[in-house]
This record gives sequence, structure tokens and C-alpha cells, in this order.
Amino acid sequence: MRKFLLFLVTAAVIAVFALTASAAEVNLKLASFMAPNHVQHKEVIEPWAKAIAKASGVDFKVTIFAAGALGKPPEHYDMAAKGIADLSFPILAYSPGRFRLSSVFELPFMFTTAEQTSAALWKIYEKYLQDEFKDVKVLWLFQHGPAHIFTTKKQIKTLGDMKGLKMRCTNPFANGALKVVGAVPVFMPVPEVYPALERGVIDGTTISYEGLVAFKQEGVTHYAAEVTLYSLNMAIVMNKKKFDSLPEAVKKAIDANSGLVMSQKAGKAFDVAEIKAKEIAVKKGMKANTLPVEELVMWKTESQAVWDKWASDMEAKGLPGKAVLAEAMNLLGHRKAK
Repeated sequence: MRKFLLFLVTAAVIAVFALTASAAEVNLKLASFMAPNHVQHKEVIEPWAKAIAKASGVDFKVTIFAAGALGKPPEHYDMAAKGIADLSFPILAYSPGRFRLSSVFELPFMFTTAEQTSAALWKIYEKYLQDEFKDVKVLWLFQHGPAHIFTTKKQIKTLGDMKGLKMRCTNPFANGALKVVGAVPVFMPVPEVYPALERGVIDGTTISYEGLVAFKQEGVTHYAAEVTLYSLNMAIVMNKKKFDSLPEAVKKAIDANSGLVMSQKAGKAFDVAEIKAKEIAVKKGMKANTLPVEELVMWKTESQAVWDKWASDMEAKGLPGKAVLAEAMNLLGHRKAK
């Protein structure tokens, strides 16, 4: 009888332990439209998940549903907001008009490096952007490398060569800069660009070298004009209810491994990837050049009218556009052209 009771007690302890261990395991679902081997997946998100596991002592995993497996690119922010995914990796420009003040970093020629601009984006978020992201828990914010001009048939040597070219661009502010030089902007999510270039629907695209190679577009574009035109805001965001449901140790570990440091890490990963991607594109025959300095200065000067209009438009909506623009410029070391 005593042995039987001991057996029951032991079995109960094992059962409780098994249930506790099972409950402690956290496996979050992350929606991404990037390829499975994307630099942010391999060099940022996966190491981050390991760091959370180590810091919390909990078996913490992130399963990445890549290549748009859970939906189209414009849907990714709402996937986290609505709980379709626990985490998501959206490009904010795919929701036009939604992230208004944060778009200051998408203005033409605002970008410096991905690491520096990502850090500035986070600092502006902490001070001014909480309301824009009220539907989710923001883990980190970042930007990709600089968008250059890539064309299929025509090498851009001067700004005049841009006239009449149909250029894919998802940044409404950079659209204004393209119109300044006579190009015709065409909105198109990045997964749709390759076939459009291949069929001649568009003459070129604005994208970073990293994005060009990640989406195989170096195979259908042959010329690069390096102009550092813009970059787009990206984010890793989390469903609030899911975060609140996590074990306390995991929540503390996530909070300790989010924010400015992760924004900088994600940006730096893009900076490194940009160098490698350019090497790949050039080896495949990409002919790269930069425009004459005097033309770039002129283009940047004329494009700053877009900055002023952005600030005025924000003010008209009751938002502190002028203050945000001034602070963004200060963080990135910009001075208004005279």
C-alpha cells in the first residue's frame, strides 16, 4: 500500500512538472513577407529569440512564416494588431497615411546610414510616435539601406536621363523628388517588381542593393545610379494581448532586449548586407555610377521643398511636424540648404 501511494505521489509530481514545462514553452508566430533566408531573419530575429530564451530561462522560440505565407505585404502590421500573428515585420509605407509623423525619415535625402537613421527613428518614436503605434507593442524600428535608381535599358548619367522613365517607388515623398527630375513614379509592392521589370511594364526601380538582390531583381536590371534617395521605415511589432499573456520572466527579457539597441542592430545588419549585395550585383554585370556632384546638390536642394510641405501638412493635421522635422534633422546632422 505504501509503495502504491508513493507511486501515485511520484506520478502526480511528474505530471505537474510536465504540465509546467509544457506551459513554460513559448513559441511565437511571426509574419514576414521577406524570404526565409533574409538578413533580418537570420542575423537579427533568430539571435534575438535565443537571447530571450537565455535571459528568461524559458524555452522561447519564434517561428517565422516567411515570403508572405500569412498574407500580402500591406496586411502585415494588422496581422500583429489583430492577433492573426503574434509578431509581424511590416514596411510602414505600405499603409499610406497611417504612420504620419514617423514618415519624416522617409523624406527624400533624409537617410544617412541604416544604423544611424534607425536609432533616430526609435528616439523620435519614444518622444512623439506612441499614438501612431497604439494598436501594438513596438519591439524595434529600423530602416533598410539607401534606395538607389536601377534601370533595365538606360544608364542614368545625368538628371535629364530620368525624364519620362517609369520608376517603381513605394515612397510617396520620394515620388515628389522623382517628379522633380521628370520621372513617372509607379507604386508597386516589392514582390511584384521582378515581373514588371522583366516585361517592360516599368523602366526601373528605386530600392537598396540588398533589396535588389534579396528579390532577384539584379537579374533584370543592368544599371545603377547611386543617389541615396530614401529609405523606408520597418518594424517588429507584437500583439499586445499575446505579450500580456507571456510568463513574467519572458516579458522582462523582451523589454530588456528591445528598443534602441535592437533598432541599431537591425539597421547595422542592413548596412553590412548592403555592401555584400552590391558586390553580388556588380559581379553579375551591374554597371554602377554616381551622378555629378553639382546635379545631386541641385536635386537635394529642390527636394527640400518636400520637407517643408511635409511639415506644413503635419501642422495642418494638428501634429508637431515642424518640431519632429527639426529634431530628425538634428539627429542625422542635416542642415537646410540655403
